Amino acid sequence: MTKTADVVRSSVTAEAWEPLIEDGREMGEVHWLRQGEGGPVAGLWRVSAEEGAEMPYKVTGTDSFHVIQGEAELETPDGERIELTAGGIYSFPDGFTATWRTRSPFMKFFVIA
Repeated sequence: MTKTADVVRSSVTAEAWEPLIEDGREMGEVHWLRQGEGGPVAGLWRVSAEEGAEMPYKVTGTDSFHVIQGEAELETPDGERIELTAGGIYSFPDGFTATWRTRSPFMKFFVIA
């Protein structure tokens, strides 16, 4: 990641990844583009099919993302299934919950506001 003035740059091939820990559980890896500056956070997130076989998905803020690679499925508490596929653009509102099931190695670019 490179930062000049207020411009932050990185690439999909970035090598700087760190574990994403939520509620004491490792949930894939993240490469932060923007974090902790009092505004939206943004970055890349990836998870393997094994690691993300089934995990909780709880949105705080608004989670908008573009799927770069892979497939996953979200199942809401009322049984609705939402397929996430490479090339798709999705946005989930604050408070949205589902069970996340990763079908193949998955990577997304996300913005949480």
